[in-house]
Amino acid sequence: MIYLDHAATVALCPSALEAMLPYLTAQCGNPSALYESGRRARQAVSRARRELAETLGCLPEELYFTSGGTEADNWALLSMAEAARARGEAPFLVGTAIEHHAVLETLRYGKETGLLDYALLPVTGDGVAALSKLDALLKKRPALVSCMGANNETGALQPLGELLARCRERNVPLHSDLVQVYGQLPLKSLLGEELPDLFSVSAHKFGGPKGVGFLYIRRGLAVGALLHGGSQERGRRAGTENVAGIVGMAAAAKVAFAEMAESGEKKRALTELFFRLLRRELPAVYRNGSGIARLPGHLNLCFPGISAELLLILLDRAGIAASAGAACASGALEPSHVLLAMGRSEQEARSSLRFSFGAENTEEEVRKAAQIVTNCVKGLQEEQNV
Repeated sequence: MIYLDHAATVALCPSALEAMLPYLTAQCGNPSALYESGRRARQAVSRARRELAETLGCLPEELYFTSGGTEADNWALLSMAEAARARGEAPFLVGTAIEHHAVLETLRYGKETGLLDYALLPVTGDGVAALSKLDALLKKRPALVSCMGANNETGALQPLGELLARCRERNVPLHSDLVQVYGQLPLKSLLGEELPDLFSVSAHKFGGPKGVGFLYIRRGLAVGALLHGGSQERGRRAGTENVAGIVGMAAAAKVAFAEMAESGEKKRALTELFFRLLRRELPAVYRNGSGIARLPGHLNLCFPGISAELLLILLDRAGIAASAGAACASGALEPSHVLLAMGRSEQEARSSLRFSFGAENTEEEVRKAAQIVTNCVKGLQEEQNV
């Protein structure tokens, strides 16, 4: 298989696996226990927290371990709405129209259950948050603004630095889903010297294990617990810590940050090569979000008149892993909410696929994949002409 779906997940890196193994076998202590194996587990969690904080330039105690990005997003949004209600303020939140479902569905759930109200900031045709519409929403004094760092479908980088500055002027907290960014790009390239008030990270996007991540919470910010029970994570996130996962996440982060520049250059080169090869044979193909800065390995393409669902099936049979970048409901691909928010028609959205490249991909693989995609598309075109 030629794997071109790195935005969905990446393989566990060898360093992470090596770091995890002791805590999956002999070093099996519970970090809350007082005996030796418990102390060792607790020390491993503390060491991992320090190592992750070093990649961010933040305090270790500002990081709270979670089961991944979805939990971190839920925690950030729901707790800030709850904090607003506790202060006697309106639990009004602002997101963007292209957020991951972990944010959008949390907002919808909150509104349906009466926990909060929200509004969505629209985006430009290239999939970038339309900051021209932000001031009107900030005047409503939201309890939180949430904007992802980079879109998971198009790779479009969001104007977090300017957004953070505007939120700080109004004393409005900013949360960012940085699941696609952390380990891929230097955060300073998006944010400058300051970090958002809260942000979410998931380990399996940068070579760590699945089922673990963290939520950054700026020191002094009033954020309640999402999970209740024990006193883990300074009383803010109950439940026995995933020691092996946490240790593996820190090990993967160390590798990702050390190799970030070289990896990014390679992914950009492979992405552009793939696009050029496709355009040579399929000139009607175009990139969704063509005029903006994006993550180095993301490529979201529209194949006009072609069913993305059928194309995915053919590619799978031919040994190519790609994605429609959309949720699957009842066995049928739904049109991407991201592409619809960008102004694409439903037909265009249903004709679009996401290819996302990793540093382990080779030029030979990319050339072979481009030829397979070309053959599959031409085959579908011939069938439709018949």
